[in-house]
Amino acid sequence: MFRREKKNNWALINRVKYDGPCDGSPWLIYKYPEEDFVYGSQLVVNQGQEALFFKGGKALDLFGPGTHTLNTGNLPLLNKLVNLPFGGDTPFTAEIYYVNKTSKLNMNWGTQNPFPVEDPKYGILLSIRSHGTYGLRIDDTRRFVAEVVGVVPLGATVTYEFVAAYFSGLLVSKIKNVISAYMIRRKISFLEVTGYLDEISEDCKNAVKDEFERFGAEVINFYVETIIPPKSDYEKLREYKEKCLMGKLE
Repeated sequence: MFRREKKNNWALINRVKYDGPCDGSPWLIYKYPEEDFVYGSQLVVNQGQEALFFKGGKALDLFGPGTHTLNTGNLPLLNKLVNLPFGGDTPFTAEIYYVNKTSKLNMNWGTQNPFPVEDPKYGILLSIRSHGTYGLRIDDTRRFVAEVVGVVPLGATVTYEFVAAYFSGLLVSKIKNVISAYMIRRKISFLEVTGYLDEISEDCKNAVKDEFERFGAEVINFYVETIIPPKSDYEKLREYKEKCLMGKLE
């Protein structure tokens, strides 16, 4: 991942690279384990990655795929902040974050706890659970890293599971509101909801995308796969519907 040499008692890293976890598992952000670098070093950024320099709480210079020789010309924001003179082996300190820019399309979401909703058609209060999948891509590297920088130690990798947990509360809150509003607006019973999942999914995507964008992330797709009450509530609702159809309600 890095090569280090000693010069004038300063440990110099002259090549920086990250190829992903050794086991090939999915990753999203990697915080490079060293902070001491030198002008003239090579920064290697693989396809599908970006590398961000961060210092003093500020997101600075950003590099796309390729091999970059670090100098004052391509580190203008960092150089302005630290005001270092140009020199072949001038040392400097900074944090480097590698960010995976590829999309992950099979992230799971779900309501861990049921939420109460009145069936709009039959007026019975139900406890609803819902789950599905969505796709995510980091759109604005500077913004996204700035949001999570405080929870990533040196040498640590941020996984998609971490991000899913990070956004879990936001997702569940938005989805509850969308499902309730949609059912009430269309006056659809939860006995019929499977026929409307595509429309509900689109409403949910529209409801969450602005919040994700605020963190520098893009929702690629969003699917609501199930909206279900517990079996006891479902049976109660089905029996109530049958009584209504047969005119047996008192």
